[in-house]
Amino acid sequence: MKTQVIHLDVHDDIISIRDRMAWAKTPRILLVWPRRGRVDVRPLDLTLLRRHAESLGAELGIVTRNGEMRSAAREHGISYFSTTANAQKKQWVEKHPARIMRRFPRQDFRAIRTGLPSAELFSFMVDPIRRIAVFSAGMLAVLAVILALLPSAEIQITSPDQKQSLTIAVSAAPGEKTVQLSGIVPQRILSLDIDGKATALATGKIIRPDQPATGEAVLMNLTDKRISIPAGAILQTHTSPPVSFLTQEMVEITAGKGKTVRVAIRAQAAGLRGNVSPGSITTIEGSLGLSLAVTNPASTTGGNETSFVLATEQDRSNLKKRLLTDLERQAFLLFPAKISTGDVLLPGTLVQTRTLEESFSPRTGEPDEKLSLAMRIEFSIRYASFVDLNLLAGRVLDVSLPPGFSAVPGQINLKMTSALSEDTGTIRWRMLAERSMRANLNGEQVISIIQGKSAGRAVNLLTNAYGLVKTPQIKIQPGWWPWLPFLPMRITVSG
Repeated sequence: MKTQVIHLDVHDDIISIRDRMAWAKTPRILLVWPRRGRVDVRPLDLTLLRRHAESLGAELGIVTRNGEMRSAAREHGISYFSTTANAQKKQWVEKHPARIMRRFPRQDFRAIRTGLPSAELFSFMVDPIRRIAVFSAGMLAVLAVILALLPSAEIQITSPDQKQSLTIAVSAAPGEKTVQLSGIVPQRILSLDIDGKATALATGKIIRPDQPATGEAVLMNLTDKRISIPAGAILQTHTSPPVSFLTQEMVEITAGKGKTVRVAIRAQAAGLRGNVSPGSITTIEGSLGLSLAVTNPASTTGGNETSFVLATEQDRSNLKKRLLTDLERQAFLLFPAKISTGDVLLPGTLVQTRTLEESFSPRTGEPDEKLSLAMRIEFSIRYASFVDLNLLAGRVLDVSLPPGFSAVPGQINLKMTSALSEDTGTIRWRMLAERSMRANLNGEQVISIIQGKSAGRAVNLLTNAYGLVKTPQIKIQPGWWPWLPFLPMRITVSG
């Protein structure tokens, strides 16, 4: 059985519900309570609604989960359900056929016709022309109603896209966390590890002793006793500081004053200081110095030094500066490939965050003609994210949208129109934001232009009225009907 389903809103009351029920043309009326919120209807009001439904010749049912309303419906013999689907499947409360209550007394048309003058009645009944005219007028009236209600039409019309553009002053400020409508966007940070090596020639020199000097010393006995001199006895010069020499072998001096013996000696330390002139060696270290006199009749020779190349601290500092400069240049070239399309790198924000590795070769003090350095450095740079810039552009364009227009879904085109400048850490520039917008169509205005027109005529009128680029689509039901409906309610417009 056909059922008129009426969905109630939270602002409905018994008066508005009665008005909505008056439009029902079915033998059943189903009132559906909202899932959330309460309708201004008391349980006792269900009796009034049931009586109003009976006056319309219909049966009343409700869909609600409110226990109070369901209990009242049960008491008043009103069908109640949990869902609209149950209302279509389950049995309604059995009732006697509703009797339509008439507002006006039934007219006795037979008595009225009897009271008419017989001549007038006779002339209408016997005149075939008048009868045909009345019949034709009735048929035409019925045909006019059919022509007005039968056809329906769906119009799909797309307004031409227009460009919306605006220049925005952007400020990328450090410390900001959110995008602000004033044009401020946060500075995002991107980090990158870069390693590298560099070498340089050492410029420093160091002199180191190479060979000790050698020679011969003459030892003289100052006593009447035989003296034995062990190898390694220390002989010294009279200079300050003294130069020490070591005897290379054990020797003995026969007893008697003035007895001498020759012994080979070698400087205790390598280097040029061991080359002394004749007569420079005059003392013997230790107790032997009381019994013996010593001298060198000839110069000692063979002591020399060798110079070596090694890196100075300045060499190390210069190499480190050069390598850091190279790594910073590499970072500046690599960072653009690490950001997303549309991100804006902020100049002057590239910094060395920390040193992860630093190794010199050779180590300090070790001689070598070359100095090598290996480093791994973490660099960071600040940038403005395309996501933030796109969000800023969308908000500003929405605020600047002309009345009666809506933005076309799609990407916003961003273009930098000025150079980036720095002011106390804030990077500023200007960018052009562009997107498409579309005029909102007035459905009532569209219907007023095309109602009652042919499809071709309607297309031409709409194209000229709105400057359409895309041909509007018109679908008329039934398909063989040549004109659009005259009634606005039979035409739907979609964009």
